[in-house]
Amino acid sequence: MKIYLLIKLIGAASAGTLPTDGLIPLVGFRLISQLPPLIVIAMFTSILLTLSRAWRDSEMAIWMSSGQSLMSWVRPVLTFAGPLLVIALVLSTVLSPWAERRSIEYRRLLDSRDELSLVAPGLFQEMRKTHQVYFVEGVNLIDGKIKNVFVFADDPNGQWLTRATEGRICQPSECGERYVILENGNRVKRLSKQSAPAEYELASFTRYGVRMGDNEVRDDPLEERAKDTLTLLREATPTGLGQVFYRLSVPLAGIAFAMLAIPLAYVNPRLGRSINLLMAILLLMSGLQVMNIVQSLIDRKSLTLPLALFTFHATLAGLVAIAFYRRYRGAVFGGGVRRFGVRRRSEA
Repeated sequence: MKIYLLIKLIGAASAGTLPTDGLIPLVGFRLISQLPPLIVIAMFTSILLTLSRAWRDSEMAIWMSSGQSLMSWVRPVLTFAGPLLVIALVLSTVLSPWAERRSIEYRRLLDSRDELSLVAPGLFQEMRKTHQVYFVEGVNLIDGKIKNVFVFADDPNGQWLTRATEGRICQPSECGERYVILENGNRVKRLSKQSAPAEYELASFTRYGVRMGDNEVRDDPLEERAKDTLTLLREATPTGLGQVFYRLSVPLAGIAFAMLAIPLAYVNPRLGRSINLLMAILLLMSGLQVMNIVQSLIDRKSLTLPLALFTFHATLAGLVAIAFYRRYRGAVFGGGVRRFGVRRRSEA
């Protein structure tokens, strides 16, 4: 999962715009949507480190001397990577859109909750929709009444402050609209924003209702990332096709990255770790970034989906072929080794 998404959710929870009990479910939904690229990265890294260890411990030299070649690693590598890539494909095309939909629906339900239910005794809580600030000294869990309530509001007609010894929440089924019923208190209101600073209206009351904003569940259109893959293909919008490209390209690119790990894992046992390991990680991260760039090109109608899929994955296949060819020639990134680790005569 991208770290900034987690930081954003934690920041929203600490600022009070996101209930703390909703943090873990939202993080879980986000984690599901970020699993496909993480699976590809973990698969590539595990293959790369395993084969590089075989080179470092001279096990690959024994493999080569027995008449085997690098191409003999294709089958075991694909056997290992195949189930992981199938899981990534299911996650990318089915479960990730589902997780995004559930995340959006859950966030809508959290936004529609009664904001006053989030008020904790002894803390100032701001109601974003009504521009009100509440302070409650205590809550009676038996009858649901709140004790020693302070309410500050910034209305267009003027600011006002209300204090009451107790109160309760009046549900829409009782009052028609949502109110906070305050009892036995005082109210101070500034006459208007244009009035003098000392012009206030003072009032005492035995029962006073403070209207709260409506919190109906929104039914906004779903974002493209929350729609299932078949729906995106039927709608054929540029942003939707860009999402389809990303969902299909993550597991398909995993095949090429698994193959790339075979020639890029070479390590000279005499020299320690090779630059090939560093270049392999850079290639992986660059490939994922190029995938995002191609998706943005589809969003801007600069590329069609079939052309983007063919161009991107044909390029990856070409890189795999070049890497195998240069490994057979003796180096991938300019190393001075030929024929699987036998040093050149000029270097002997």
